Amino acid sequence: MDSSGSDADDLLSMLDRSADADVAGSWEMLSERYRLDGRTPVDSALTTQHVQGYAVARAPATFAATRAVMREIARRRPTWAPLSLLDIGAGLGTSAWAGVETFSSIRSVTLVERSAKMASFGAALLSESSLQPLREAQWKEADAFSQTLPSADLVCASYILGELDEDRVQDVVSRWWASCSGELVLLNPGTPRGFANIVIARTALLGLGARLTAPCPSEGACPMEDADWCHFAVRLQRTPNHRRMKDGSLGFEDEKFSYVVASRSEPQHPAGRLVRHPQVRSGHIRLSVCVDDSIREVVVGKARKAAFRWARNASWGDEVPAEVVAPGSLQDS
Repeated sequence: MDSSGSDADDLLSMLDRSADADVAGSWEMLSERYRLDGRTPVDSALTTQHVQGYAVARAPATFAATRAVMREIARRRPTWAPLSLLDIGAGLGTSAWAGVETFSSIRSVTLVERSAKMASFGAALLSESSLQPLREAQWKEADAFSQTLPSADLVCASYILGELDEDRVQDVVSRWWASCSGELVLLNPGTPRGFANIVIARTALLGLGARLTAPCPSEGACPMEDADWCHFAVRLQRTPNHRRMKDGSLGFEDEKFSYVVASRSEPQHPAGRLVRHPQVRSGHIRLSVCVDDSIREVVVGKARKAAFRWARNASWGDEVPAEVVAPGSLQDS
């Protein structure tokens, strides 16, 4: 279902060209606001320079994370062909872009965004896409937390759960679930607080009868405890402009994120999910795997040839095949 990367490359190129040399300070101020408050400022406090800085410094990472989740849905549900997409709290529309790039079946796109300045900038970006559903996308200026939203097969709310107090998450997620006829994507920063909101949302969705597509291998209680939290990462390459905007020296950035995908369809769980980097040792590889309703340690020795070959190439976040978590290979972590 993945299309070629050319349109995504166009998006990243447009984002990179969005700012001039004078907006780095505006991005720093906006970034500090996010760290302190977790919310996008209202339009009266948001400038064009803020939006330009966000486009260069932050939007590429949110796009990369959402695209990784969309591709995971496509792997878990290879025959699913959504026709419509709803992007809640759309910002510049990068989640919609990731969804349409992944699912070529999508014909209609609606984006809900509170900020007229963000929406205007995002609409200009989408108008340059080679993908017709993005060029013809409809923008709706609305509060995604309190207003009735249109329905869609694929509904995505990326990086906006953090704008809610925890006691509001359940009610708001219920509204979003009511708008979803297929798959609902909730994606948050991969921090302890970001994951905490994902857990609240996950519990609420299961209580509403939702099934889970990813990343969980079961629909039992989340086994992450104490100071631990479930998160994943995607690596994106930084352009010189991106490095300058963030005052960074590395040529890449790792975006950490937590997420859950709820479904109206029957689950198709993987046997397990890697929740940490594999630890390569002499003669064996140790894996931390979420399986059923617990985190287990899996030790894969060279004698298990097929499993060892898989483990040698495995990465944090991968789904784990059944032969790797065969009976007798699991230990309590």
